[in-house]
Amino acid sequence: MSDPTIPADRREFRCVHCDGKIVIPVDLPPTTGPCPHCGEVITSPELGAPKPVAAFQVPPLAIIAPLPQVMPPVPVVIENKPPPPPPTQQIEETPHPLAKEEIPKIEPPHREPISESEVPKVKPTPKKGKRRSGLIPAMVVLLILGLAGGGIFYFVSKGLEAPVAPPVMKTQEQATAVSEANYIRIGWQKDAYELLGHYLAATDTRGKLPFILNGDALAPKLEDFYGGGTIMDSDTPAAAFSIYELSEEDRKRGLFMMIYDQPPQFEMKEFFRPLASLEVQYGVDEADLLLSTLARVGNFAMEPLRVHAFFKRTGEGLKLDWEIFAQTKYRTLQNFVELPEVGQSGIFRVFIIEDVPDKGRAVPGTRTYRVADPANTGDTARVNVRVDSETGRALSLINWRGTKESRPITRTATVELKWTGEPDAPELEISRFLCWEFLGLGGQETTPTASTK
Repeated sequence: MSDPTIPADRREFRCVHCDGKIVIPVDLPPTTGPCPHCGEVITSPELGAPKPVAAFQVPPLAIIAPLPQVMPPVPVVIENKPPPPPPTQQIEETPHPLAKEEIPKIEPPHREPISESEVPKVKPTPKKGKRRSGLIPAMVVLLILGLAGGGIFYFVSKGLEAPVAPPVMKTQEQATAVSEANYIRIGWQKDAYELLGHYLAATDTRGKLPFILNGDALAPKLEDFYGGGTIMDSDTPAAAFSIYELSEEDRKRGLFMMIYDQPPQFEMKEFFRPLASLEVQYGVDEADLLLSTLARVGNFAMEPLRVHAFFKRTGEGLKLDWEIFAQTKYRTLQNFVELPEVGQSGIFRVFIIEDVPDKGRAVPGTRTYRVADPANTGDTARVNVRVDSETGRALSLINWRGTKESRPITRTATVELKWTGEPDAPELEISRFLCWEFLGLGGQETTPTASTK
C-alpha cells in the first residue's frame, strides 16, 4: 500500500542498505547516487519495477519461539536518533532529458518508535573470555603431568646413583640344606640313571661289583648266581626304567626307586594255534588234552617283565641293591616255590599278609601267611607258622583274623624260606624272620635265636 502523503507524480523506494524511504519522480529512470540516509551508493529502480525488499526486516513476534534464557535478558533501548544530514555531494548527473533543477528532493523516512516489548529477545553472544576458559583445565593437566614426570625422573636418577647393596651370601649350612633338598627331590635321578647304565653295561661280575651295595660281601654270591659266564642285561635298558617316588621320609634316609614294567607280548612267528572243530567251539564235545594245550593263548605269550631297582645313598654315592634287583628280574621266588627241594633255603624280600589256610590243611596252633614277590605279585606261596614260635610272635603285628582289625594288613619284610619234610611231601616254612622292610634298605637283621616249634 502506497503512502497517501506522497503526491501522484512521485514514487518511493527504500534503500537496500539502511531501509530508508526515498521519494523520486515517477518518470525518473534508473539513477545512481548516494543514499540521503546512510550515504551508501544506490540505484533507483526502473519504471514500473516492484519495490525492492529491504535487506533487513524485523520478523513478526508471533513466529519467534522463545529461546532458553541462560542469564537475565538485558533490555534493549533503541533511541530515535535523527537521520544523518544528507551529504553535500550531489548525485552525479547522467544524461537525461530533465534539467538539473528538476531532480526531486529526497526526504528521510519517518520511523515510529519501537517499544521494548516488541523487540525480539536475542540470546547474548558469549564473551571471548569464556571461550578461552576451556584451555585452563588442559593447561592444569599438562602441568600435573610435567610435575609427575619430573618427580619420576628425579627419583630414578637418585636410585641409580644410590649404592647397590651387596647380595646376601648364604651361609654354608643354608647352601648345604638347599642342595640337599634339591637332591632328594630330583637331583638323585640323574645319578641313578647313570649308575644303572654302567651296571647294565658290565658283562661280568667284576664289572658289576663297583655299582652294587655291599659289593665286596656279595661277590661270592654273584659268582655263584651267574656261574662265571657272560651277563647280558640288554633286555632291560636303563632308559626304559621310570622314576617311582617313594615317601619323603624314605628319600631323606637315602632310599630311591626305579621300576621297569613290560606288559606281556606275543611272538607272532610262533603264534600258530590249531583250529578246533565246531562241536568243540559250541561246547558239544570237550577238547582233548593235546588240543587244549596247543590252543591255549597263554602258551604263545611272553611273560610280563617287572623289575624293581632300589638305590641307597652311601658315602661313595648311590649304590644299587642287587639282591632285590635279581629277585624281581629273574623271579627267584617263583622258581624257589615251584621247584621244591628239601633242605633248600633262600632269603627273599616279600610282601606278607595273613591269609586263610588251604582247604583241608589247617593245622591247630598255627596261622597261615601269604608271601608275594613285590614286583610280580602273582608269585605267591602260603606258609603255616606256629603261633608260639619266634616268627609267629614277630608276625603277630599283622594278624587280623579273630581280632578287632576288619581288613588284612600288608607289610614289607625280609624272611628266609626253607623246604622241609620228606622228598615226596615237602613243606614250605619261614625258617627265620629277619626284619620288617627290606634288608639293607632300612631293615636291620635281628639277632637269630632258637625258635620254638
